[in-house]
Amino acid sequence: MNHECIIIGAGPAGLMAALKLAEAGVRVLVIEQKINMDKLNRACSMQFIIDDDYEDDVLKLEDGKLVFTKSGLEVPYDGKLVPVYNKYYHSPKDHVIRFTRESGKAPLSYKFDKQHFLKSLYDLCAEKGVSFMMGTLVMGGKDLGDEVQVRVMHDREQSTLSCRKLIIAEGVNAVVSGKFGMNRDRKSAATAYCLKYLMEGITGVENNSWNLYYGECYRSKTACIIGPSLEGDGIFEVTITGSPELMPKKIFEEFTTKSPMAPNFRNAKLIKKSGCSVKSYLSMMNPCRGNVICIGDCAAMIEVETQGGFLCGDRAAKAVIAEMEGKNGFDEYTKWWQDSFEFNQPDHMIVSQGYALAFVYTDDELDYLFSLCEGHELHGTYSQYLTPKLIWDCIRLSSAKIREERPEIYAKMVKMGQAEQ
Repeated sequence: MNHECIIIGAGPAGLMAALKLAEAGVRVLVIEQKINMDKLNRACSMQFIIDDDYEDDVLKLEDGKLVFTKSGLEVPYDGKLVPVYNKYYHSPKDHVIRFTRESGKAPLSYKFDKQHFLKSLYDLCAEKGVSFMMGTLVMGGKDLGDEVQVRVMHDREQSTLSCRKLIIAEGVNAVVSGKFGMNRDRKSAATAYCLKYLMEGITGVENNSWNLYYGECYRSKTACIIGPSLEGDGIFEVTITGSPELMPKKIFEEFTTKSPMAPNFRNAKLIKKSGCSVKSYLSMMNPCRGNVICIGDCAAMIEVETQGGFLCGDRAAKAVIAEMEGKNGFDEYTKWWQDSFEFNQPDHMIVSQGYALAFVYTDDELDYLFSLCEGHELHGTYSQYLTPKLIWDCIRLSSAKIREERPEIYAKMVKMGQAEQ
C-alpha cells in the first residue's frame, strides 16, 4: 500500500486535513490538478465570516492567526485583511436595504488574501512531511474494502496508487466525487458561470461594502455585486453570475452600459478578470461511504467558504484517525456535517426561495418592497440562510399596508410562502 491516506484537492479543506493528519504521524499524499500553488486564477469567495455560530463555530481574528473558539482550531494567517462594514441591497430605483453592525462601526466580515493563505498552508504541510503530487488528474478509482485504489494521470503517464483511507476535497463541481460513486443519490441543482472583474474608477459606491443590485433593469436574473478588493479604496470587484442561457459577459456589458448603474461605470477601467463555472448539486447528506469521505465544497450545495473548509479538514482528519483505530469516526463526521451547515437543514430550500426576487417580482414591485425596509438597519450577517429571513421579517412588518395598497404583491408573497402565516 502506497499511503495511509490520500487527499484529492489542495484547497482549504484538503490542506487542513493533510496538516492535521501529518501532525498525528499519518503518512499523507495530496493530489492536486494545479501545477503549483503560486497563482489563484479561479474566481472564488475570499472572506472571513464572523457571524455568531456560523457553521457551528465562532471565528475570531487575532494577531497572526484565526481562532475558532468552539473547536479550538487555530490557523496561522499574516496576510491582508480588509474589513466590510455594510451590505446593501439595491432596487431598480435604488431603494436600499441595509445590513450592518453598530450602524457601520463594526465589521460584518473581512476580505482576505486567499492565494497567500493557501500557499502558506501548503508550505506548512510540506514542512510537516506531507507529500504532494501536483499537476495530476484523477482518472478514477475504486474502494476494494481493504484499500482504496486511485488511478491518476501524471506527466502523461497513468498509474494506480493505493491507500487505507481516501479524502476527496475537490471543488463544488464534484467531478472526482462522481467517479467514486459519491454523487449517486444527489440531484443536480443548476449550472452557473461566474466572472469577476477587478476595476477602478467606479463612482457612487461606498468603500468597504458589498452592494447587490436586484431587478431586470440590471440585466440579470440574479444579483450583480460590487464589493471591496484587496487593492485599496476605489478599486472594486464586480461579480456577475450567469447561466448557459444568459452568459455573464453579456450581463456585465449591459450592466455597465445600459442599466441604471451605467453612469457609475463611465470612467471605470478594467484591471483584471477571472472566472469559474459551477455545476451545483444538492447537499451530500451522507458524505462517507466505505473508506471514502468527501469534505468541503464537493459535498455541499453552496460553498462552505474557506473557514468552513478548515473546519471540514480538521474534523475529517480526526475522523480518519478514529477509523484507523477501529472507531466510528466517519459516523461522527457525518453527524457534525449534517448539524453544522445551514444548507443541510430541512427548511433550507424553502428559506432560499426568499432570494427569488428578480425571478418573481417586477422592477416596480421590488422598488415597493425595498422601500418598506428603508430606515431599518438589519443585522449585518453574511449567512445566505438568515439574510432572506431578515428581509422578509422586515417586509412583513408592513403586511397590512401591502394588502391594502398592493394586493397583487401580497398574492405573490402568499404563493411564495413569504406572507404572514
